[in-house]
Amino acid sequence: MHSPSLVKLCYWQVAVLSLCFGLFTSSLWADSSAPDAVEAPAAKPLSESQAQELVSMWEEINANRADLDELEARVGDAETIMAEVLGRRTDQLWEETMNLSLSYCNQVADLSEEGYGLPMHEANALQLLGEIPLGIKSALDRIRERVVMPDFDKPALEQVAIDRDLSEAGELNHRINRSLFETCRVAERYEIDLSAFLVEAKERIESSAVNTSVYLDLSLAEVNDLRASLTVMPDDAELKAKLRVAEIRVREVISILTDSVDLLTELGVSTTQYRRQLLAATGALTAVSLDVNVISNVLKDWWYRSWHIVRSKGPSFLFQALFFSIIIYFFYKLANLVRRLVQSALRARHVRLSLLMQQMIASVARGIIIGLGILVALSQFNVSIGPMLAGLGIVGFIVGFALQDSLSNFASGLMILFYEPFDVGDTVIAGGVRGRVSSMSLVNTTIRTFDNQSLIIPNNKIWQDVITNITDQHIRRIDMEFGVSYGDDLDKVEDILHGLLKADERVLKDPEAKVLVDSFGDSSVNILCRPWVNTEDYWEVRWDFNKRVKKAFDREGVVIPFPQRDVHLYTQAPSEPEARDQRPEG
Repeated sequence: MHSPSLVKLCYWQVAVLSLCFGLFTSSLWADSSAPDAVEAPAAKPLSESQAQELVSMWEEINANRADLDELEARVGDAETIMAEVLGRRTDQLWEETMNLSLSYCNQVADLSEEGYGLPMHEANALQLLGEIPLGIKSALDRIRERVVMPDFDKPALEQVAIDRDLSEAGELNHRINRSLFETCRVAERYEIDLSAFLVEAKERIESSAVNTSVYLDLSLAEVNDLRASLTVMPDDAELKAKLRVAEIRVREVISILTDSVDLLTELGVSTTQYRRQLLAATGALTAVSLDVNVISNVLKDWWYRSWHIVRSKGPSFLFQALFFSIIIYFFYKLANLVRRLVQSALRARHVRLSLLMQQMIASVARGIIIGLGILVALSQFNVSIGPMLAGLGIVGFIVGFALQDSLSNFASGLMILFYEPFDVGDTVIAGGVRGRVSSMSLVNTTIRTFDNQSLIIPNNKIWQDVITNITDQHIRRIDMEFGVSYGDDLDKVEDILHGLLKADERVLKDPEAKVLVDSFGDSSVNILCRPWVNTEDYWEVRWDFNKRVKKAFDREGVVIPFPQRDVHLYTQAPSEPEARDQRPEG
């Protein structure tokens, strides 16, 4: 880890320090013998635990040194792969030793400032502070030699390995530079000047930031090139893999550049250019990119680019937008015209389709024309339709899975339109609702009740239930039942009802109306009356006929009995067993 010349230099430093310390104590002793000399405070002795801790740390540092010497010797004799593994172990052990050494130096400085006397440990600390800067420089050179810059032409798997090594080297480089700053701070406590070494480190970090910035631009350009290639060959697996690797590489390079910007900021170097690049690459404001100068410069860039685009492409874009609007307007008018033509054709006498089916076909034809117009208009902006349709297919699958109930209603609407159980204007009982069908879509049906309420019912609920179409047939039979008393003449009652039916012109002659004795009730003999009428006259005939029957029965003396019950009274005294049963209990 340390060369022989460096060891000799450290020994000379220790000797000079010991000599200075002896001269200093001799002068103090001589001054103390003078009559007016002021005695210096005696150094406090270390406690056993403090001394043991410092000794343990020093022994561990020396043990790590020995291990490092052994690892370095093995690295020189090892093959390529083994040398790489041993090199990583050397870096890890060296970093641990450096951090332990800095901790040791800080602790010695703290105890010395508190008045403890520890000349041997101070000499050790000075020795370490003389070795660490040279060790840092050696470690950085070793890392730089090990790093291989990625080759974009290599296969994706090889690029992954190279990028991983580069990322690990960048993180280790950042930690070492942090340790360098910490070494300079510790050296100040020992009044050691490392400004020249710090200047050299500053130049090295600036050079690394420049290289990383250029590499970030190259990585972003590679990502754009791969994306452009994928538009031509979307099914190329190797291109997809390279794009994924390139996107990961961009994130890692951004992280390395961010670390460099942090270090340069601490050194007082202007990093506005790098912050602008990071903001442009990430598109997000971060602690690194959040700077007034950075944001102002980015806004200026955006303004100049926008103005350049407006000047260069503005006229052509306006023409394309105008042409786009004209195409959309033309196809919109054409779609409305097609819908009217389709409706007219479907309303022809030889075409027997329900009004709901006619509306659906016309709407679908209109939608197809409008969709075709949108595709033609988008082609004016060089929009690729293939990926858009593929994306719509994927989105359609996701939406369809999420909207299963709506799709069920859609399928039920298609079944209703296909089988035509009802049409607009029909009176139906569907989905538990009675009313007149006012409109229907592929998802729901609107039924207007007889008290003028509009009910929107999902088609799935209608199709899965019984559908009763009251107005589907042109004629209907009215089922009415009249009760007369047991004392009335049934032939007379039948004649009255037949006369009323013949007198009403709305009652059809064919099929013939029926008047039949149905059953014997508790209070009446029940007569059935079943005339046939046109469907539109159903309710008017029923209500009017009930009224005329009541008047005719009253006029002819036919009794419509109330519910009644016969009560039989017995005057004979009950027998002895019956009387015993009727006796109250208890």
